[in-house]
Amino acid sequence: MSSLEARYRRLMACYPRGHRARHEEEMIGVMLAGAEPGRRYPDPRDVLDLIMGGLRIRLQRSLGPEAASHWRDALNVAAIVAPLSLLVLEAGAWGMALWVADALPLFLTLVPLAFALPQALIIGLALRSMRWAAAACAWIWAVASPAINLQMSLDAVVYLGPGSFSSNFLFSPFGLAFHALPGLIVALLLTFAPHPAGGAALIGHRRLLRWALAAILTLNASAALTYLFVPGRFTDGLATMALIAMACGAGSRTPVGRRAVSLMVPLLAMIYGGAPPDGPGGADWPLLAVQALLVVTVFIVARRGFQPYGTGTVSSPERIV
Repeated sequence: MSSLEARYRRLMACYPRGHRARHEEEMIGVMLAGAEPGRRYPDPRDVLDLIMGGLRIRLQRSLGPEAASHWRDALNVAAIVAPLSLLVLEAGAWGMALWVADALPLFLTLVPLAFALPQALIIGLALRSMRWAAAACAWIWAVASPAINLQMSLDAVVYLGPGSFSSNFLFSPFGLAFHALPGLIVALLLTFAPHPAGGAALIGHRRLLRWALAAILTLNASAALTYLFVPGRFTDGLATMALIAMACGAGSRTPVGRRAVSLMVPLLAMIYGGAPPDGPGGADWPLLAVQALLVVTVFIVARRGFQPYGTGTVSSPERIV
């Protein structure tokens, strides 16, 4: 294989796999036949044509009429996974609160656990095919949750003292909107999803339950280790990011999964951190670099498949087609 042919074949990666299987040899043959003898690099016009053609075909497949069923299934999947993700995070963040309850007042330990109950109700209604009831509850909670969270934060400042933690971001308009957006995203997904219960069926109810329980246990174990060995450092966020990367990597191996992940991006972008991270000059920059490396590694491994899953995805693509 000549260097020119090898470069053309790398450019063909712009096209979907099925298109390459049918037309790659023919297209490369035409371009090689039209190239000057001894040429080592593709003609810039050929490069532009290949890239634009590949993007055009991918957009047609992603947004065209034939992709409507994929987007419908992806919306159903996202509508059930979004509230489940928030439920897992609530249980994972506050599951160890009872362990340290002696050091904190009741409203800082038991009351936050109640934040998981509305998400559980929303999921239960959606699984029972009561879509409009689930959407109504999601909208009510999207409005009530920021108000409750703000009141609890004010109570915490009164109890712990104004200098106990920085509240500049928490009580700013941007901070209030930041904490309100996850609930609004869940409400929007449930409003527009035609059949959220169908999304759960695509993934599998038992599989969803296993993933949720495993994630809750992982987050609580990570929080406990952080509390015991590195207090004051938010290393438990590594577990959150690893779980998100694994789920996104596994889901991105199927057409419906990729679309569901894209619909979940706004929610996933706000799940971790509670506030925008510091820049490269911040004190936590080394930790952020480690997190980024971990996220990329876990995503790639889950995307390509790994033992004991072999060539299949972690989330079983035979159910999400």
